[in-house]
Amino acid sequence: MGVVVVLLLPLVSWLDGSGQLAWTMFARTGQYRLELVGDSAPINPTEIAAAATPGPTSQALAGADHFKHHDVARATRRRHLADVVRLACKLRHAKVVTGRLEERVRSYETIRASEVTVQCDR
Repeated sequence: MGVVVVLLLPLVSWLDGSGQLAWTMFARTGQYRLELVGDSAPINPTEIAAAATPGPTSQALAGADHFKHHDVARATRRRHLADVVRLACKLRHAKVVTGRLEERVRSYETIRASEVTVQCDR
């Protein structure tokens, strides 16, 4: 059991790119930035943060229109990008919302982007 907890779980956490279960303290500074556009008009992620559940979710969204340093939030935001876009749909009552997450593991690396477009229910 100790081998699983100490070795395997940290190694598996590298598969999603976060390393959130591995010892990465001060070893790197992952960054992310979130762009939201509803019906061709920009939506500030801080506006979405105000409607999100208080705590880590709202903290990760607030100010995310600029690059933020947080490795775990970066990986979590990528996994839940569609959820954030759906929340923006509900708040803005838009027809279409697109969310684009730009991230980089280290500040000198190339930016990698993920994008999700949602047709909003009206």
